Amino acid sequence: FGMAVGDIMFSLSFATYGAMLPSCLDYYVWNAQGNQATCNVSGFMTIVGSLMSSFYSCSLNIHSLAIVKYNKTDSYIQKKMEPFLHGVPIVMSLVFGFALLATQGYNNDDGINCVSPIYHPPHCIGIEDGQVREGFEIPCGRGSDGPSEIIFFVAFTFVVFVSPTTIGVTLGMMYRHVSRQERRMGRYGEGALNHSAPQENNN
Repeated sequence: FGMAVGDIMFSLSFATYGAMLPSCLDYYVWNAQGNQATCNVSGFMTIVGSLMSSFYSCSLNIHSLAIVKYNKTDSYIQKKMEPFLHGVPIVMSLVFGFALLATQGYNNDDGINCVSPIYHPPHCIGIEDGQVREGFEIPCGRGSDGPSEIIFFVAFTFVVFVSPTTIGVTLGMMYRHVSRQERRMGRYGEGALNHSAPQENNN
């Protein structure tokens, strides 16, 4: 369910085709009809949705690993693991989302969304950070005076590196475990899969 929520949020942030971008950018972004507030909403949905989907993918693989390799029971997973498997994706996604919001980290990225930590559209070329060009409302370099770039980089690292690595490692561990079981079963039969099963004595 959590992964579906993340996917929906991420998809909806692109569904308006630029309509949530500040209208002052309509000279180079088609369909820009919003303001900075709608841009913040769009960027928040993109970041939280993408992070939630990535974290929940890791949770799903860890859940499968606990069953396949470590033979954890449903009651154990429900009581000991599920609070973390749900809590970490939700909390971490919201932490990054609100952190970027607090540091003015949602700005147009020269596309149809607001996922750039610093506001620097074409009309800001040659303009110092903090100044507002005539005819526009948003100051150039918005977000450059805070840690928005660092926060964005950490979030990007989780999505691009940490999440795929976690998924790859857990899938590899499951594959290795299942392969060993298949080899053991081929050599000794089904009884070899359960070390506590009574062994036949042929003597």
